[in-house]
Formats: sequence, C-alpha cells, structure tokens
Amino acid sequence: MTAPRPVCHVARPDMDLARTLADNARGFLHALPGHANDRQLQDRFHRLAIALELALKSFLIARGHTDDANRRIGHDLRRAAQIAAGEGLAIPLAIDNVIADTHPFFMQGGFHRERRSNWCRHRADLAAIGLEALLRKADRLCGRSPACAVLGEVCEGRPSDQPQR
Repeated sequence: MTAPRPVCHVARPDMDLARTLADNARGFLHALPGHANDRQLQDRFHRLAIALELALKSFLIARGHTDDANRRIGHDLRRAAQIAAGEGLAIPLAIDNVIADTHPFFMQGGFHRERRSNWCRHRADLAAIGLEALLRKADRLCGRSPACAVLGEVCEGRPSDQPQR
C-alpha cells in the first residue's frame, strides 16, 4: 500500500478527540450483530466499516493530524488506511480485506440503499480481531492503558465504555 503525503500536522495532538474516536469505534465493534443471515452479516460489515473509519481517524489524530484533515478524508477507508500507513501503522491483512470488501460500497452510502449477499463471515470475524489490535495501538498512542478502555474504568474523569459525542 503506497501512502500519500501527510495531510496536516499539529504540534500538540488533540488526545481527547483521539480517545473519543477510539471509544466510539470500540462501541461499534462491541455492538456487532450476529451473522445468521445475509442481512445481519451486511449490518456486521457496515458496523465494522464505521468502527474502522473511527479507529483509523483516532490513530491519525494521535499522530498529529487535525480533525479538519480527517473530515477531508470523509468515509474513504482506503485513503484513511494509506495515510495511517504513511504515519507508521502496519495495516493487517484482515483490515485490508475488510476495506476491499466494503470500499467503495461504504463510501458511497451503499449500506443504506441496497443489500448484498456475498459477504464473507470469516473475513468479518478476522477483521474484528484486527480492529481490536488497531484500537489497542490507538490507546497506547493516546497514553491510555488498553485495560482502561476494555474494562470501562473511569479514565480522565469519564467512563471509557460510553461512546462520546
């Protein structure tokens, strides 16, 4: 994966925003529906795509990118992953696969317009594991213990298991 040049950097990254994005990603990841049928499996991939977008943007914020730079990325998972790779994030194959499965379907709002039946259950399961690992890296970059985020302990004055707005 060839990484484009960094979009924008700041001297003091907004670690509160990075933690909030990671917490929200974790919320989508932990609320994954089952995969008993095609509808549930598509919903699972949709939530994985949202969680991946938030996790990658959390990583980018922690590496000094601005919220405005993240907004310019939009829902483009491939671009977010390329920029994160340029910032030193090793993108696991399972994450590459979920990007291949969902992009540009996710970017163009396809999850809200149509149903597909060719989703792969095994790839969704592997992507969830890879996404957990990515979130642990984001937690370390934010200076937060992964146990704090996973266990929902109060970190810096707020419960970390509550998605932030």
